[in-house]
Amino acid sequence: MKKLILLISFIGILSSCSNDDSETDTREFVAGEVSVGIKSGTDINDLFEFINLFDHQVDNVNSLNFTSNLESDNLQYVLDILNNKTYTNDGINWFVTGYLHSQTNEITIFPRLFGMENVDYQNDWLNSMNELELNEKHNSELNSGIIRFYVPVGQEIEWRNQFVNYNIVDWAELNYIADIETHTN
Repeated sequence: MKKLILLISFIGILSSCSNDDSETDTREFVAGEVSVGIKSGTDINDLFEFINLFDHQVDNVNSLNFTSNLESDNLQYVLDILNNKTYTNDGINWFVTGYLHSQTNEITIFPRLFGMENVDYQNDWLNSMNELELNEKHNSELNSGIIRFYVPVGQEIEWRNQFVNYNIVDWAELNYIADIETHTN
């Protein structure tokens, strides 16, 4: 009898332990979206090849960082060229931004690329990189871009779990909805 009580107690303890199984996650998330962080140091060509493995639309690729070998007085030229492309801005809030490094005077830009499942957009970006002498700038502390995929509604967890199996992927997450409470003083 004592062994039975110990067994039941042990089973109770095991079942009450925290479980990191994402299938039991009850947090709300945006239906049909999965974000994928790409490992630092990944080449843009490899990022595009990864996107092309799937039949998913891409909302955007963000957290990209490039420098240009053009002279510093070309910053506005680079921004104008890139912001005239349909896939580098949403026409309202998101545009390519950039600055000149205060010590090196190097042009640095931060594009957000929309709809990059489109191979024509990918090729145009690669051509623009050549034309504007853009080089990928990787920060070992960060990833080399975040891809927000649209996946079939109801399959978000399955796709998140599938994405993390690729060597190029640092992490994959659902687009969780957070409750924000404002505080007044």
